[in-house]
Amino acid sequence: MPEKKEKTIPVTIYLTAEQIQEAYRQLIEKEEQEDWINDPAILQMLAKREKKVAKEIKEGKFVTLPELQDKLGK
Repeated sequence: MPEKKEKTIPVTIYLTAEQIQEAYRQLIEKEEQEDWINDPAILQMLAKREKKVAKEIKEGKFVTLPELQDKLGK
């Protein structure tokens, strides 16, 4: 079955040089911003949580999803 092609609609807009520069500045600024998931604080938080979860599993201090649902009455 052939893929359905999306219809394109041509649009013409008129921008001043300042508007084009501002749009470009916003585009560059967005590209330069790091994704929050790569924030070192987030990575440290996840690492600490992972260690805690591993410790809880080793000690048998965890609950399975069905057990949790049963406790919550769902």
